[in-house]
Amino acid sequence: MNGRLARVVSDVAALLPGPTLAAPNVVGEPGFASCFDVDIASTASAALANLAHGIADLDARRVTATFATSVAIDGEPIPAWADLSGNYRTSDGGSTQFHCNFPHHAAGVVARLGCEPTRGAVQEAVLAWDADELESQLIADGMIAARMRTLDEWDAHPHAVATAALPLIEVDRLGDGPARDGGRRLRVLDCSRVLAGPVAGTTLAAHGADVLRVGAARLPSVEIGVIATGFGKRNAFVDVATGEGRTAFAALLSDADVWIDAYRPGAFAANGFDLDAVRPGSVVVQISAFDWVGPWAGRRGFDSIVQTTTGIASEGMRQAGTDVPTPLPVQALDYCTGLLAAFAARRLVDHQAGVGGTWLARLSLLRTRNWLVGLAPPQPFTPSKPTVDPAALHAVSTAWGELTAPLPLGGAWRSPPTPLGTAEPVWL
Repeated sequence: MNGRLARVVSDVAALLPGPTLAAPNVVGEPGFASCFDVDIASTASAALANLAHGIADLDARRVTATFATSVAIDGEPIPAWADLSGNYRTSDGGSTQFHCNFPHHAAGVVARLGCEPTRGAVQEAVLAWDADELESQLIADGMIAARMRTLDEWDAHPHAVATAALPLIEVDRLGDGPARDGGRRLRVLDCSRVLAGPVAGTTLAAHGADVLRVGAARLPSVEIGVIATGFGKRNAFVDVATGEGRTAFAALLSDADVWIDAYRPGAFAANGFDLDAVRPGSVVVQISAFDWVGPWAGRRGFDSIVQTTTGIASEGMRQAGTDVPTPLPVQALDYCTGLLAAFAARRLVDHQAGVGGTWLARLSLLRTRNWLVGLAPPQPFTPSKPTVDPAALHAVSTAWGELTAPLPLGGAWRSPPTPLGTAEPVWL
């Protein structure tokens, strides 16, 4: 595996400025059951995040545990999905997926379908709709839905055509800025929820950064995401929709070395914080679902929704010889994107320290999907859950109870996860 992995790592590293990286030294293989090469994608992403911080060694057992989101409180696994999230049969014999982990998304789906909030009632209501019309209507409502498409159907879609040639990581110099003091502890303003963005933040925290996660108290969150990606961070409430919040956010942004913006494209700009607002000499890392270009630019989405929309779940079903949607065994698009974002942030910070400037890196779940699908042709497989080695886990005391969670892929965290809003919005 290491030979092919080194080539993939080298190809990705070449997308960003910086010196040649050492070859990764990976012990073991993750062993993810998929028709796509999730093993290489997950390991390469983790290796790059480590290599950017000068760490060549990587334990594949930790990759498996991390990507599997193997977390439990007092021995009880934390639920990953809300009751109404999942796939529903459509009248044409296909499938539609709803992402209802946020309560208002579940309420919106039920309201549009005009049914009771139970899986049985939702399934019955879905059968009365045309799949394309239902997807379009729910998206227009601000909900999260996806009709399952085949790989060929997606390749022919206008948004797929518009985004097919995008690089995995896009880098742009936004303007001038003084070179950063290389001896200063990195200050990372983490504006993200759920998984991909939070993974980037907690990864940088494991390598010594002061990571401050900020968000509005009024916005919903997913508990498993807060806990699994909360290591090493402080969590503060800042609402940029208010005058007080904008003042606090501007102060934080003015002294941030890295700004992780993983909200929907345009969300911060609508509140006065576009790319012109960043501190000269800083690095901005933006993450989105369906990207910034094409007819679906800025479309809401999550990992599983992107998988369903773009043919991954359908191809998994075909290669597994089953009759139910078969997505990747883990949220690989989220984790890979988050780790690659951490890699890009560190790589650009180091580059900036030498040449100055203000820098932007853009990543999306869709770009990561295209990269994964392009790594190798899909192969027949037997679906199974990943096996997590207890040696890749550790236990810590938290406000929720005793947390069992994966060890860091590299580095070490200074603190366990903490609840949202428990820190002041100030830099250390």
